[in-house]
Amino acid sequence: MKNSGGAYLAFKRSAPVYATASAAVQLTLGGSDTCKDVRIVLGCVGLTAIRAKEAEKTLQGKTLDEKKIETAVAAVRAAAEPQDDMRGSADYKRVLIAALVRRAIGIAARRARGEQVEGGHEYAGR
Repeated sequence: MKNSGGAYLAFKRSAPVYATASAAVQLTLGGSDTCKDVRIVLGCVGLTAIRAKEAEKTLQGKTLDEKKIETAVAAVRAAAEPQDDMRGSADYKRVLIAALVRRAIGIAARRARGEQVEGGHEYAGR
């Protein structure tokens, strides 16, 4: 779809292992950088994938600026339901998912504007 872009980011210890956290963002921009449509899905921070509907609402129909993105990121932290495990504490995973979503929104928006942007898995120690 024209003026649409997406990004999927996953943070892993190494390539063959389960991700510590992942985020998928798909959005469509209108005039003046208005977010016409957006979907945000969180992975590995709950028993199943979590659609961050409250975060989507903070961006839907609004100009995509830093303040709105930070409001969406706060909603993502609230939506996440991580568990402590060998990959990290629940608090660590909330910080991580917030960073992944912030970055994924930026990449998706740049792609929606027609830019070629690299983005994918992030590995610990890189």
